[in-house]
This record gives sequence, structure tokens and C-alpha cells, in this order.
Amino acid sequence: MLNRSEKKRRLLRLLTLATSPFLALTVTARRWYTSSLSARYFFAAADYPPFLARGDAAVFCLYHARRYCQGRGIDVGAGRSPFPGARVIEDRPDENAYHIAEKDQSLDYVFSSHCLEHLLGWREALAEWHRTLKPEGILYLYLPHPACQMWRVDILSHHVWQPEPDSLATYLGSIGFEIVESSLFPDTYLSFYVVARRVDL
Repeated sequence: MLNRSEKKRRLLRLLTLATSPFLALTVTARRWYTSSLSARYFFAAADYPPFLARGDAAVFCLYHARRYCQGRGIDVGAGRSPFPGARVIEDRPDENAYHIAEKDQSLDYVFSSHCLEHLLGWREALAEWHRTLKPEGILYLYLPHPACQMWRVDILSHHVWQPEPDSLATYLGSIGFEIVESSLFPDTYLSFYVVARRVDL
């Protein structure tokens, strides 16, 4: 005969099993709602590994970026994973991607991961980042690759434009940067990087 505590444990197990589909649906609905995701994004994301939707993209380029980002620098749009040692720039009234409280030619590097695609005025932002860099200073950009459909502008409303490896590198060259290294193909995080050095035109 079962004692009271065993009966209670079995009852809890039965309740958990009975409610688990409902709980799973609730968790999925809450994620969908809190992330403000569209139905198109939800279905597109189903074709990709779940870790792509969690953020923390900078972790995937960290070891590579450390080769270039040394000295005094900033991380624009750092989110939950700021670049180690960098001063974080987020979207605030007093300082943001378009207005950085640093003197001209004062920084060794500007690092930015999965931020530029959120900026309507991305050209103005890049000009501001260029202003803050010393001659030979490094700009390190890590961005979603256009091959990843779940990040396309017509599917993910958070992205306002789609950087492409070739065209972005060409544009950087036109505003006073020399391309040091860049990737054409998507990595594990379905992203690409561009490493550029400030040069005098």
C-alpha cells in the first residue's frame, strides 16, 4: 500500500505529464510574444539551429577579433556580450552609434557585432566610427550573412537593411578604410566579418 508522500509524488508526475504539452505551447507563445517576432520569422527560424535566435553573436567571433582589437576601444551595440576591455556604447540620448563621446582619432579600435543592420543611418554611423579611430586604427564588423533567410529584412523587422560582404567592403574603402581581412562565406553563426584599418585618403 502506498504511503501519503508516494501518492503525492505520483499525482505530481501525472499532473506534469498531463500539462506538459500545454506548458510547451505556453513557453513557445511567450518567447514569440516577448521577442516581437512575426509569423514569417517563426517559420523561417524553424529551418535553422535554435542558438541563432538567442543572441550573443559576438561570442562566435571573439577569438578572431582579439587578434585585431587591442588597446583602447569601444563596442557599439554590445548587448549581453560586450567585447572584453571595450567601453560599451548603447542607444542612449547622450551617446549612441551616431554620436560617440570620444575625441577625434583617439581610439585603437571600434568593434561592433550584429548592430549595423539595425541602423537606418548606417553610413552616418560608419563616418562617426571612422572619426574616432586613430590612423591605422581597426574597425571590426561582425554581421548577419545574407545567406541566412531568417535574418532577411522582409522577414525580421528588427533589421532595416542587409549588409553584404563585397558591397560593404567596397563602401568602407570609399570612406577612408583599407580592408585587412574579410570573409565571404557564412560561419557557424551564419555571419561574416570585415576587418578594416583607417587610412588617410
